[in-house]
This record gives sequence, structure tokens and C-alpha cells, in this order.
Amino acid sequence: MNLANIWWLEGISFLLVVVMVGALVGTVQPYQGQPLPRWPYSLSINTIVAFYTEVMRAAMILVLGQCLSQLKWSWFTRPRPLHHMEHYDNASRGPWGSVGLLWAIRLKAVLPSLGAIMMILSLLLVPFTQQIVQFYPCTFPDATLNASIPKTNYAHVGTSHHIGAAQSSIDPKVQGLMNLGIYDEEPKQVSPNCQTGNCTFNEVYHVAGWCAFCQDISDQISIIPDGSDLGPNFTLPSGLSAAAGDRTFVMGMGSSAIQAIRAGYNETTRSNETNNFEPSAWSSRGYGAAQCRINPCIRSYTSTVKGGNLTEVLVNTTTDVWTLNNIWYGAIDVPCLNTAEEQALREAGYEFDRETTQWLGYNLSGAAKDAYNPTVLNETSTTIRPECIYQTDYIQVNSLFEYLVRLFIGQVTYGSYVDGPAILQTIFAEGNVTFASVNGAFERLAQALTVWTREHDGGNATGLVYRSDTCVNARWAWLAYPLSLVLGTIVFLVWTIDHTRKNLGSRQDYKSSPLALLFHRLGSVGTEGPTSNISSSSELQERAKRMRVVFEGTDDVWRFAEADPDHSLGSAKTSQSMSV
Repeated sequence: MNLANIWWLEGISFLLVVVMVGALVGTVQPYQGQPLPRWPYSLSINTIVAFYTEVMRAAMILVLGQCLSQLKWSWFTRPRPLHHMEHYDNASRGPWGSVGLLWAIRLKAVLPSLGAIMMILSLLLVPFTQQIVQFYPCTFPDATLNASIPKTNYAHVGTSHHIGAAQSSIDPKVQGLMNLGIYDEEPKQVSPNCQTGNCTFNEVYHVAGWCAFCQDISDQISIIPDGSDLGPNFTLPSGLSAAAGDRTFVMGMGSSAIQAIRAGYNETTRSNETNNFEPSAWSSRGYGAAQCRINPCIRSYTSTVKGGNLTEVLVNTTTDVWTLNNIWYGAIDVPCLNTAEEQALREAGYEFDRETTQWLGYNLSGAAKDAYNPTVLNETSTTIRPECIYQTDYIQVNSLFEYLVRLFIGQVTYGSYVDGPAILQTIFAEGNVTFASVNGAFERLAQALTVWTREHDGGNATGLVYRSDTCVNARWAWLAYPLSLVLGTIVFLVWTIDHTRKNLGSRQDYKSSPLALLFHRLGSVGTEGPTSNISSSSELQERAKRMRVVFEGTDDVWRFAEADPDHSLGSAKTSQSMSV
């Protein structure tokens, strides 16, 4: 008996099972953590996995079915109920028949029971393989798109007409934006260019802008009783003062900054317990004072855009690096310099350590025609690239200061009604003004002015655009079930082959062929009945090709009978019952 001739189809089918497992892994693995593939004809990865699984299952069922069919011949080498023949035949066709076989033989034979169980378990092959591929929302960089966010290397305030020495008027639109910065509770933000709504600007980018600096100076207040029941006067060294009486809030020009006094008269003030000068103590103490100014600065950011919403993180602010000549405030971003620029600066007398220095005060030429491309010094023609220079000028600084002096002047009284400039009323907040609220108002104003500066310069920092997509997650643990079936199938196949080789009753390769039953008819008790020496399915098929039969009934007995070759099958006279 040549085993290769008998089991070649099952061997090829099992190899096909293994190939399909490998194809499934090879198809899914390259897309692990990656966006869904865009295949022709809108084919999805689940469709391909389902195809592999169906082919795998079909090949597996062929192996299991043929093995079960072959085992029925050895099963009947001992006396068995004839209906077991039908159970074996049904089991070779699918899971439901396998359930019937298990019920019929009651697990009395390990090998066919194993095959029937494997056939039933193959039902779950498709659901388990479908669980391997999971999808989740993800974002990926899109190299075809560019993200940008406004930045500027030049801090300005929208000056327009010259109105005095080193002073210009500020555009009314800019004035309105600064005022809105105080009225709005949320700081202004720039508008990034992010086409997908998901972008990152992970590299720190720098902006020449404006920063607020506020200081609590409550400890500088002198409380001067006026001899009345209305309360004392609260006076700063600059001369700015406020009378208690009704709760009063006063703002005006100090020696070098805008100052504010909240004048309140409560039991703490009356008892002269005024030794708590923490910024948070304005309410409990009853009074407080602050001074604020807005200066040019360099603001460093990182930012992200997620779902169309910008989150800009202020990493650092730098204010003490400017070098001021007659006009210009200048600073250089040292890491931005190339070798030639660094060498030119050293030759011009600048001393710095590139490894530890971020900002270098820069003596801009007052005669430079282009503020964005000034010379290193007047006497040299070497230039520093404009993207490395951050600057403003004295006209911008002075014009802003003069505007703020006019903006923050006046007083708010809060008694039977509130009276005073709207800006001051906003800060006063119906008597709830604190150092934090004063500081917040100036920070929002500085932020609004910086936003306007950035959006009207034309410069941009670039970032990455992320495209929202659906990504693939391969959950390989779910592959354990298909692999277990593959292992069980090969064990069952090899075991069946070995059993067939050793068992005389199943050495023929009849398997599922119905011809074997026709050529080996049932005998009666005590007699062996018709016999046949055909031992292979190929011989059965060759003999069947040469025969013509008819299924006929005689005296209510139905049988296959060999037909007379001289007559058609439809009206044949049978020569004899089918026998060998």
C-alpha cells in the first residue's frame, strides 16, 4: 500500500491550511499600528482575512472528512450497528453530522471522536480569526500638507501717525483688541493653519512679543487717618492715593509703571493689623496695591491642534537680553546661527558660549534700512539672517507706554452705584479686585497685543499635519485557536494514516466513495454474500465507468441493477442485479 497515493490530496489540503495561516499573518502584520490599507476595488483587510479563513476551513474540513470516512471501514471490522455507517458518512460532511456520530459511538473510539470534535470546533474558526483584526482611531503625519502658526521676530504695536518725540499713535483697531483683552475672560489665541484639525508644533518656536510684569506693592501703602468716620487715605510713595469711604479703586501713573490701589475700610484696617502683605490677602486685609508694566519680551512656545482646538504652551519668557542703542532693542537666537555668522559675531567682539547661551544681546545698527536684515555693526558688511534676530524699537515701547497711561487712569467708586471708566470697572469687578485679577488683566492685554503682532507680520513656524485615520491592531492571542485547530488536524491526519496502515480493514482507500458500498454488498447472516477484490478507489472508478446501472423497483423492492447495454437507461431491461 502506497501511502502517498492514498493520502496525497489530504496532504496538499493540510499544506493549504498552513499556507493560509501564513498568508493571514503576512497580510495583517505589516499593517500593525498602521492606517487601513487602500486596496483596489475597496477591498478591506477583513475581507481578505475572511477569504483566508474560508479557504483554511474548507481545506481543514476536507482533511477531517476524508479521515473520518476512511475510519468507518476499520470501525466495521468488528460487528457494529449498521446505522453507524450513516453517522460516519454524515460526520464527514460537517459539524452537525459529527454531533450525531459522537452521540452514536459515545466516545468509545478515541480517533473518530477526535475527528468529530475537530469538525465541530471548526465552526468557530471564522469568528476567532475575525477577532484578530481590531480597528481604532489614530492620527498619522501627512507629508503632503504643511502646518503653520503665526510668529514674528519684530514686536510692534500698530503705530501709525507720528505725534511727538519717539512717539506715534496706535491704530484704533489695535487699541480695540487690547481693550478686548481686558474685557474677555479667556486670553486671545492666534489662528493656526491646520487643514486636518490635528497638528503639532513640537519644536520650540520663539516670538517677539509683549509681556506683563506686575508686582504687589501693598507694603508701600501709607494709611493716613483723616479724622472722619469715612476712613483713612491710602497713599503710595508716587503720590497716587485713594480715600476709603465707599470702596474705591484708583489707577494712575507711578514713577515707572501703572499703579492701582484698592481702598477698603474694615475691622482689620481699623485695628491696624496690617502686617499680612501676601498678594492673596487683599480681601481679608481690605486694601491692596499693585504696579504693572508691559515690556517687549521673547516668548517661547510649543503647541498642538487637536480636533481644531489650539493648545499653545508658553515654555519660557525672556526679557533681560535686549541690547538697546538709540532706537533698536535687539537679541540673537544663538542656536539659530550658522558657523559663518557665529564667527562674524566673535570677530565683531561678541563673547558667548554656544553650548550654554540661548540669547545674545545684539547691538543693531541705528542706520539699518531694513529692520529685518541689519548689519552686525555699522563698519562691517556681514549680516545675520533675519530669522535669527528678534527685535523691537523704542518708538513701539514708548508709544505703548503712553497709551497705557491714558487707558489706566481714573477711579471707580462703589457705593449705592458704580461709577468710573469701563476698563477700570472691569478690573474692579464690583469690589472683588485682587492682585491676581489685576495681574490677569495685564497679562490678557499683553497676550492680545502679541497675537495681533504675530498675525500681522507674515512669519510662521512650521509643524506637522496629522491625518485622522483608522488603524489596525493585530490581537495575535486570538490566533491561538486557529493554530490549535491546525495542530489538532495534523495530529488527527497522521494518526489516521498510521491507523490505516496497521488495520487490515481500512487499508483500502475507499474513504467517502459510495461506490465501495455498491461493489461490496451486504450479505445475509451465515453467508458472506457477494465479494469483491477491488481494494482502491481508483479501481472502483474505472469499473464504474464501464458499467451502466438503473435504480429500479421490482415487487416493491428497489435496487441498483446493471442495465442491458443494448437499451437506454430510461427503459432498460436489467440483466442482473449489480454484482461483481
